[in-house]
Amino acid sequence: MPEYYPSMKTNFKVEIDGTDYANFISVSGLVSSCEVTEDVGGLDKTGRKIAGKVKYDTVTLTRNCDPRSTVLKDWWKTVEKGSAEKRNVSVVFIDHTTGEELSRRNLMNCIPCSYYLSDLNSMDNTPLQESITIAFDDANWD
Repeated sequence: MPEYYPSMKTNFKVEIDGTDYANFISVSGLVSSCEVTEDVGGLDKTGRKIAGKVKYDTVTLTRNCDPRSTVLKDWWKTVEKGSAEKRNVSVVFIDHTTGEELSRRNLMNCIPCSYYLSDLNSMDNTPLQESITIAFDDANWD
């Protein structure tokens, strides 16, 4: 029987245009689906399912905020200025025992659709976090 080693949710990194900016603590929304239609032509008594257009949900990237690293804020500023920059984002899955790359989900032509900075509270001693939600044209697995 082949050995089975599940990936851990904690073993990933996020690259934006090929650069690992670190501190990403979560990625949510890695969902893809397709429209399904039914072909009932010919002499068949039952319809056949046909896959149609692929759709992608928006993806949210969250990281602990370091005020010296402004990559997400700067990307969001391009939207606010009316000239949204498209970038490529990769979510890289890492082997938890060797640290080697297992696979990656590449998201192409991403544009930000929202930016979030966590609430400020002088009574809360947790790290400041920032999130950016992106929409993208296409995706693939490497």
